[in-house]
Amino acid sequence: MMKTRQNYKIITYLPVWRGREWTAKEIQGNKLTHVILSFARIDNEFRISDLDVRIKGVPDTVSAQTIAERTWFEMDKVRKKYPNLKIIVAVGGWEGEGFSDMAATAPTREIFVDSVVEYMEKHRLDGIDLDWEFPVNGAMGAIKCRPEDKQNFTLLLQLLREKLGKNKEISFCASAATWFKDIIELEKVHPLVDSINLMAYDFCGPWTKITAHHTNLYLNKEDPINEGSLSSDLAVKRLREAGVPANKTVLGMASYGREFYQVEPGKDGNGLFQSYNGTIWRAGSIPFKYLKKYYINKNGFNRYWDDAAKAPFLYDGATFITYDDEESVHEKSKYVKREGLAGVMYWEYVSDIDGDLLKVIAKSLTK
Repeated sequence: MMKTRQNYKIITYLPVWRGREWTAKEIQGNKLTHVILSFARIDNEFRISDLDVRIKGVPDTVSAQTIAERTWFEMDKVRKKYPNLKIIVAVGGWEGEGFSDMAATAPTREIFVDSVVEYMEKHRLDGIDLDWEFPVNGAMGAIKCRPEDKQNFTLLLQLLREKLGKNKEISFCASAATWFKDIIELEKVHPLVDSINLMAYDFCGPWTKITAHHTNLYLNKEDPINEGSLSSDLAVKRLREAGVPANKTVLGMASYGREFYQVEPGKDGNGLFQSYNGTIWRAGSIPFKYLKKYYINKNGFNRYWDDAAKAPFLYDGATFITYDDEESVHEKSKYVKREGLAGVMYWEYVSDIDGDLLKVIAKSLTK
């Protein structure tokens, strides 16, 4: 029996911190199955919180608002318009601290999970998404970690499922890197969750020596930096080899591009797989809405298509931009159907606020 769009998960992460404003009118809930509010944090008492109290270099009493108060007012309006839309809260995010200490003992896990139950009842939420980046290696030193995180992550998910029951959804984010299968007990945790959201993007950036695709579906064999390991397809296969069923895997896509400066043309004249002299982490992320308005075949930039990788890129003779567009998300959506995956997710909604990518995803999953 062929799946319809209602059978596939179409998930977006929605930024809810100040400075990433949106309104309920801009949420196209008819094309989505899930909205994941990003991000709640873990406070110093091991409870879920709308505040981040672990700002580096300042006392714990100084807090940043990670979920703006207006979020709940706007989501009430979204819920009324789209009653079947699942509204989830994500906890953590890049440099989201507190996981390792919270999960380290049974009492602290209990405190956190009880607070999650209260929080979800208060805000009428449909589930929780854990964005712990990452157990054991701490995102290569970005957050606190310990070797026991591997087992404690499993214990945390077991307690969440026990206390939330079967009617609330639980998911977590997975890295596309080869090492991810070694820091999570995938064979034990996949039965506990509704989905594993595969972050199949940021394959290249300022940590790589040359330009490349940051969210390619397949590996281009001419890619000299990724050592045959970084593509959406290979990441999906690694999860499958680790015992994760296809129907628990959600494939991630990117609604932003990564930018590299002072890039040589190379033998093909398009800047792909070439050295560069600068890029900006985070600030160098260009939302798709701006790529479409100012960059794609505009202002000296030419769009190229790597058919081996099923990935677009831009080059103007000096600046190289890697990104997802309508063609690549269509290819990824076809892949999801072909491989029997649970669906798609993308980071993040505001970068595609006009819904250009979302429209293609939703349409592709119904054909």
